[in-house]
Amino acid sequence: MKNEILTPNYRQLDWYKRRTAFIHFTVNTFTGNEWGDGTESPEIFNPTELDCEQWIKALVDGGFTNAILTAKHHDGFCLWPSKFTEHSVKNSPYKNGKGDIVKEFVDACHKYGIKPGLYLSPWDRNFKEWGTEKYNEYYANQLTELMTNYGPIYECWWDGAGSTEACYDWERWVKIVRENQKDCVIFGSLGATEFVDVRWVGNELGKAADNCYATIDASSLETETGPELFCGKKDGERFIPAECDMSIRPGWFYHEEQDALVKTPVELTKYWFTSVGRNCGILLNIPPDKRGLFCERDIESLNRWNERINDIFKENLLKDIDLSGLTDDFVIDYKFDMPQKINCVRLEEDIAFGQRINDFKVETLSNGEWKTVCDGKVIGNCYARYFDTVTAEAIKITASSDDNPVLKFVGAFYADEAYFVESFENDEIFDLTKLPSAKIIHNKTEVEIEFGGIFPFNTVIIEGEKLPYFEVFAFNGSQYESVYFGVDSSEHEVCQFKLIEGSYKIKIVSYDCAGFNENAKISVFKR
Repeated sequence: MKNEILTPNYRQLDWYKRRTAFIHFTVNTFTGNEWGDGTESPEIFNPTELDCEQWIKALVDGGFTNAILTAKHHDGFCLWPSKFTEHSVKNSPYKNGKGDIVKEFVDACHKYGIKPGLYLSPWDRNFKEWGTEKYNEYYANQLTELMTNYGPIYECWWDGAGSTEACYDWERWVKIVRENQKDCVIFGSLGATEFVDVRWVGNELGKAADNCYATIDASSLETETGPELFCGKKDGERFIPAECDMSIRPGWFYHEEQDALVKTPVELTKYWFTSVGRNCGILLNIPPDKRGLFCERDIESLNRWNERINDIFKENLLKDIDLSGLTDDFVIDYKFDMPQKINCVRLEEDIAFGQRINDFKVETLSNGEWKTVCDGKVIGNCYARYFDTVTAEAIKITASSDDNPVLKFVGAFYADEAYFVESFENDEIFDLTKLPSAKIIHNKTEVEIEFGGIFPFNTVIIEGEKLPYFEVFAFNGSQYESVYFGVDSSEHEVCQFKLIEGSYKIKIVSYDCAGFNENAKISVFKR
């Protein structure tokens, strides 16, 4: 008996067409923190040249269709003059307290054809009774302001940071969104799982699994289980596709010292292939600086990236292929009039009918010999891969399906190899604890180090401390994961482990009751 093929709702179908930007902007921009603690004075929030139209015009030029603004981050500071708190832009120097950045953002989006979304952090470190029924009421009031005063909103973004133990009134909050913004996509997990349209991919690196199903079991979202968020599940009980979030800089908020670390067009091109090209969606963060503007380097990188993506797919070498009437097991053979260079393939199912193809491969014929250039289990909305250039006389796509496959696009392309092969690794080895944005927090039995951005690392060195038993943990975006366990350390203990591709903090825990020496020197870097 065949399993039911799950299909997307109309909001998800629209979401698949998007390229979405995230805009992180709050008091953290002025303190240098990534997570504020809620004690920041509104007086520090003073962008001197804020121009939301500059943001949105840059996004249009970068090929974006949607944008999400952090109306309130974990620090609780509101970018609109909420009636329910004094911790907002109304008590800042910006426009002498008369500003409303949410309105300026939404107005700019409408003017230039971008669909706006809003992030209202469930975690609020400023609200003294956070996590109580009083907070649920407070949050509902703020959410109502945002959902009723600013016109159409197309995505409501709820993350799980700081909120695993909270008892939120999700049903009430969802009702506010659905009654006022019926077309609004809801992103979320944990207690909101029952109501969400889109899920987190399980990392902040912009990467989905090679085979990433849009279907998944609800339990994986309820517990934020990383591996299944990353891969989905072939016969999962819900259709909830993954959104791949990443920042154009190591940090989610602007830090001047990261101006030289803006992701290159090559990194962004690879990001497109590991998100959209893996049946997922894009959510790329671009943080305004203290002026209230996107930095010129960020804009230049966005523009060059968009130009490259357009250039890669401008000429499909497969002409006039009939995709109607495909059987459950099918082969598409295409012979070129003359040999063609190929280094990229793109396939698309009509996702309105669900994910039907469950196994496929693409082969090219060169000098009488067939070679597999890519294969997989998931096509979904979009499958795209780049590979070493081959000169092909023919191309063959072989696939099997559960039930009446519905392919809507097949393409083979040749793009400038520099779009993919330019090195974006930083050859300079530096200690992440020496970054100006780094914070080292000592407790009796542990040390936590926040980097102020997302960085790769695989080595921790502990000097000046002998630890009988200790463990190193890396934060994966929702929780800490163990990466190294040590026994009887030396005074110069080198802890090497599998590369962590990106994390913004680590924790070292001593299991010795004597505690952790505050004078111990700790270094973290990629070797």
